Amino acid sequence: MLMHWMRAIIMLPLALALQPISRAHAVEGWDLITPEEEARDNAAPHVSQPIPRAVPHSPVIDLRQPNLSRPIYNPTTIYVQFRAAHGATIVMSTFRATYGWLGIDITARLLEHATKTANSLSAQNVDLPVGDHKITVSIADNHGRTGSRVLRMSVAQ
Repeated sequence: MLMHWMRAIIMLPLALALQPISRAHAVEGWDLITPEEEARDNAAPHVSQPIPRAVPHSPVIDLRQPNLSRPIYNPTTIYVQFRAAHGATIVMSTFRATYGWLGIDITARLLEHATKTANSLSAQNVDLPVGDHKITVSIADNHGRTGSRVLRMSVAQ
């Protein structure tokens, strides 16, 4: 009988380790893009638009996460830093984010889940549909100069 209990005690941690993680314990993400928004954008004509000329001394947008040189997996973190020119400051209230070819405004949804500082924005546990996506972010400085950046993300299963 003692041997049976010892075997059970030894096997219990192994059995628990091999249990699949339930959704209750998994990290829950939130949808940056709704399925309806993705479908609407996919149905729109994908016409290349000229790249706007950068305004001299406009804010620079640096994407720190995710790494766009490789596929992204859900959930992900979007971490953006903003740099103003010498003598200027970033005006966070001017931050905008749009999705896809139609420019669907996703600013409010992103800001609802983001942590903001004077020069950065970070949103964790972001879920994006599998596939390729284009998100345009922009921000202005206290001199009214606007900087923008297009983020092209490829999301893998």
